[in-house]
Amino acid sequence: MSEAPLVAVTGAAGRLGAALLDALRAEGLRTRCLVHRRPVDGADETVAGDVRDAAALDRLLAGADALVHAAAVTHARAPAAYERVNVEGTRAVLDAAARAGVRRVVLVSTSALGASGGAYSRSKLAAEELARAAALPVTVVRLPELWGGAGGGEGIDALVASARRGRPLPVVGRGDQELRPVHVEDAGRALAAAVTSAAAEGRTYTLAGERTTFAELARRLAEASGGRSRVVHVPEPLVRAAAAAARVLPLPLVPDQPARLRVPRPDPTPAAGPDLGFRPRPFEEALRAVRERG
Repeated sequence: MSEAPLVAVTGAAGRLGAALLDALRAEGLRTRCLVHRRPVDGADETVAGDVRDAAALDRLLAGADALVHAAAVTHARAPAAYERVNVEGTRAVLDAAARAGVRRVVLVSTSALGASGGAYSRSKLAAEELARAAALPVTVVRLPELWGGAGGGEGIDALVASARRGRPLPVVGRGDQELRPVHVEDAGRALAAAVTSAAAEGRTYTLAGERTTFAELARRLAEASGGRSRVVHVPEPLVRAAAAAARVLPLPLVPDQPARLRVPRPDPTPAAGPDLGFRPRPFEEALRAVRERG
């Protein structure tokens, strides 16, 4: 009996990585994960190293049939951190994949993408451009805001946790920023499918759940809390000023967050359903958890 195909994975230590590894196992695939600062649970093999370490990447990719590149810096005070990992790290990973003769690369990207979205958004845009110029087949999967799963403690999950505890729900400005939240397990399954789907080769997919806004999401969470939580609108100029100060002060946000919230999102890709089996579950599941807590 031949051995199952081997998928190399970067960035597997977080909750998205955990969901991805579960989905890859469900597809009958073996995994070898790059381990940097945090341990990775559930991998068949691990390789210690960094995404800019060519020797570690060669060990990671030796004999691999496919690669899922999910490693990225998402919250940094200095733009150079995004450049080092999200751009130069992606370049190094793609070069190593080409050396190893990997047959399929899946690049995990973001729907918060664009030149106006701040340093993170620009770095992910640059990473996508590198992927499309690479001399091997790359599938790009753009993820929106994620919720659910073990270990989620920021973004939408932080709002859900606050609603379950009856705490205030902060919203920036009018809260009209668009959201298309997707459960982390649904994202993990779509990424695993991108590894094996013949239709996905060389394509770019934008995943999206139901359309809403921050204000509407917060209102629904407050309602689900039975009125214990209330929506608090924080003036947008105040948030921008705090974000600027976060370059030098240890504040609970990063300098590019306001721009990232406002960057226009690309349209969802209808083919994500037939090609990747993507079926986002409704956010009602999170609301139900808040009601049950109450």
